[in-house]
Amino acid sequence: MPATLELQRIVYCSQAARPDLALPLLAEVLAVSDRNNRRDGLTGVLLISRGRFFQVLEGAAQNLDRTMNRIRLDPRHHDVELVSRRPIRSRRFGEWAMVAARITPQQQPQIDAVIDHCRDAPEAAVDAARALLDQQIAA
Repeated sequence: MPATLELQRIVYCSQAARPDLALPLLAEVLAVSDRNNRRDGLTGVLLISRGRFFQVLEGAAQNLDRTMNRIRLDPRHHDVELVSRRPIRSRRFGEWAMVAARITPQQQPQIDAVIDHCRDAPEAAVDAARALLDQQIAA
């Protein structure tokens, strides 16, 4: 498989430009991301809490590069930090072009923990985000 088609996973964290609007923007971001990611063959998850974003994207390198360029230019957030990029054998979020964990009082501490540790332990944060989604699906 050519390197450009090899599956990769990226993880980034960022800050909302307007933390007070981060949650209301979630539906808009998810709708646009879902459409773009379906077109580009990307899958992933987005977590938002307290004005902070955590996102995992999976797909071909060239599509991830194009998407990250759009993300970096998006005025809804700043301080976009790519914390992990690596080849993968299979997708962790293959069921979704883009999904977000529901923020409930019970889930808030778990979502905050994922975002808190995205920079120092990105792969553990990916696993925790998947476990959080699995808990919500099972509920």
